[in-house]
Amino acid sequence: MPSPLAGQRILVVDDERGIAAQVVRQLERAGASCVAAHSGGEGLEQLALGAFDLLITDTQMPGASGFDLLDAARTLPDPPAVVVMTAGSENAEAVTALERGADGYVLKPFAPELVEREAAVAVELRALRRTVGAVAVQRQAGPVLLVLGEVINAAERADSFRSGHSARTARLAAALADLLGLDGERLVLAARVHDMGMLAVPPTELLKGELARQTQHLIRVHPTLGARWIERLGADRAIVAAVAAHQERWDGNGYPGALAGMDIPPLARALGTAAAVSAMCGARPWRERRDPADVLHELQQGRDTQFGGAEVDAAVEAIRTRPALLA
Repeated sequence: MPSPLAGQRILVVDDERGIAAQVVRQLERAGASCVAAHSGGEGLEQLALGAFDLLITDTQMPGASGFDLLDAARTLPDPPAVVVMTAGSENAEAVTALERGADGYVLKPFAPELVEREAAVAVELRALRRTVGAVAVQRQAGPVLLVLGEVINAAERADSFRSGHSARTARLAAALADLLGLDGERLVLAARVHDMGMLAVPPTELLKGELARQTQHLIRVHPTLGARWIERLGADRAIVAAVAAHQERWDGNGYPGALAGMDIPPLARALGTAAAVSAMCGARPWRERRDPADVLHELQQGRDTQFGGAEVDAAVEAIRTRPALLA
């Protein structure tokens, strides 16, 4: 199967010539056509000269910075996907770049294979955005989100502790929608893409015993990042709101907005419950997967704190009548 990078035109910008050459070699092995620039100013000139499918840029360079390149790329009629390269495991620049519209990042020093992986995800996201732009009709975003859900499933398979999480969340969400009288189609779509923002977190970071501050911050903002990305893909407001608020808690101690109770949208309350149950059913580096009895106990313990009462009752009924949902 050909790489998603095959035939892609990529601009690589880094004032460290060795790093730029290393990235170019890796991407050209995957079939891409690359142009290298060695300063921010040169990168801006190349952006203006030719159409690129992807921009990979260092953040700190003499003259124009990687953020200047990111901003310039986003103003183009057919903007490329953007992946930034930044130094330091605690560097907040990666978070800033994602919030300003970058599609991915890699931290220096890095393995060339990681750059290729981030580049492949970024160009696939760009292709989905272009599809939405071509149809220019919001209701057409449904099929695009289904495809995006498959991209997320594939990314999860790279992490044995998260493999199958989004698919299981979607099954649980469908059951909860029936019991709570919610729009099942929207809720299932939201469930399939609810962890879109987690694509910003390198899988290797999640396996560490103690997470770096930057990783902790990315996890806390992943609902916001995911919501912004699917909004750019044409998702309707109800799905965007559900993804943005799926980590909120009934008692107001969730994130990112500290919403509480009925202020949390109904789809988000159901999605958050489904995602939490799915997470309980998967092993984590620090614990084994929980059996159905433990899941039911956790749900009851979380009533009126983590979860709303109606969502707990629906989840308990779904699990008792359809235990296969936890598989």
